[in-house]
Amino acid sequence: MVDQQAIDALVANLSESRSVEVKRWIDPNSTHGTEKIVKGLLALRNFNGGYFIVGFDDVTLQPDLQNEPSNVQAIFHVDIIQGLVSQFAHETFEIEVGWAELGGRKYPVIVVPSGVKQAVAAKRDLMDGSRFAVRKGAVYFRTLATNGTVSSAEIMPTDWREIFDICFDNREADVGRFLRRHLAGVDVGAHISAFGSPTPVPTLREEAFKLLDDGEARFPKAISARALEPQEKPLLSMGFWSVALVITPPHLDEVPDRDFQSLIGSSNPQYTGWPVWMDTRFMAHAADREKYIDNAIESLVVHAAPDWAYHLDFARLDPVGKFFLHRLIQDDGVPAKVAPGKVIDPILMIWRVAEAIGVGIAFAKALGWKPEDTTLGFAFRWHQLKGRQLHSWSRPWDMMVGGTAHTDSADGYAELSLDTPLSAVAKYVGDATRKLFASFGGAKVPGHIIEELTTRLFERRLNN
Repeated sequence: MVDQQAIDALVANLSESRSVEVKRWIDPNSTHGTEKIVKGLLALRNFNGGYFIVGFDDVTLQPDLQNEPSNVQAIFHVDIIQGLVSQFAHETFEIEVGWAELGGRKYPVIVVPSGVKQAVAAKRDLMDGSRFAVRKGAVYFRTLATNGTVSSAEIMPTDWREIFDICFDNREADVGRFLRRHLAGVDVGAHISAFGSPTPVPTLREEAFKLLDDGEARFPKAISARALEPQEKPLLSMGFWSVALVITPPHLDEVPDRDFQSLIGSSNPQYTGWPVWMDTRFMAHAADREKYIDNAIESLVVHAAPDWAYHLDFARLDPVGKFFLHRLIQDDGVPAKVAPGKVIDPILMIWRVAEAIGVGIAFAKALGWKPEDTTLGFAFRWHQLKGRQLHSWSRPWDMMVGGTAHTDSADGYAELSLDTPLSAVAKYVGDATRKLFASFGGAKVPGHIIEELTTRLFERRLNN
């Protein structure tokens, strides 16, 4: 489960969300430390997985240098943390402990897997004097207060529907895998069509591509308003991809106030270390942080670090239900591994498209759209493709290759209901990327591979 690149990026650009809990240095062998770890891990498990990071101030998000123990790798050994899960979780689950490095110091990142099918409760009490530090039978969850503050606490009545949906989606994924095993070779699509399907809304597609065009037109304006450093300017000549999300029906009267900002920041599932529509409130450089422009939040994040990675993200988030992101193609952002402008890795792009859809679903639910009444339209566009080859350099053992692109851009679109479970998102990832891959000599990525890769992303096991 430990993706080293993901946890390094997560710690380098730290922010707390419902999928990420941050704590100062604590001792797992103390009552206080046990309480924080048990509540945090059970809450993350019930929220369908995430990361528990130790060694940082949970307010400033700066390293807690004063309280660092001398034997950190010993006290946070995976056997110790797994032992706490076994002692306190009524249904045990396997965790992993990764180590991120920052400023020459190592910080434990406990990875909690997704896949919960029934709420996990505490199976024993933990007393701190006369106080119940952990209460037997309690169900802990990553709850969200009205001001956007996230905590691991006993589940509130308003959270039960969400945890039921998470468990149901994971059970539905098992049913889907069962059906696929036993209906191999059967045209499932033909059977589904017999029951009828929702009529697509053409105007939603048009709105999504209009938002895509408008966002790409705003990008150069954002660049011109910021004085780039000499080492940052070459990033503008590299490849980019864009995604626009339109949610219908719109929330016409919403404004990008602090509650909206907090909900967006805390509800991103952070499936990767540098997530789409990342929370920029706590970026180290003030120029990278969000600005309020035309009833939306805009941000332009520029990082030129050849020893690590290049990043250039322009994002615009409108609470009406319109979200845009213009981002450097990941293949061009790692010059130490692959020369910019030469390839597109289909695995990385499948993960990024799936992440955009998964994060869009999380945003819409957190912002109060009703799943049964809401539709999401995602428009995608890739630039500067001409002359590139389709090649899975990040995982060469997967041997996914294609031809050379002879066109400079490709579009994609996916439309889905908000009540679509994550286990069914792979189909829409295939819809969105079909034209992109076909532009490389007619290449096609089989549906079962897209499904496997999408499942890995949502289960946070990209290295498996």
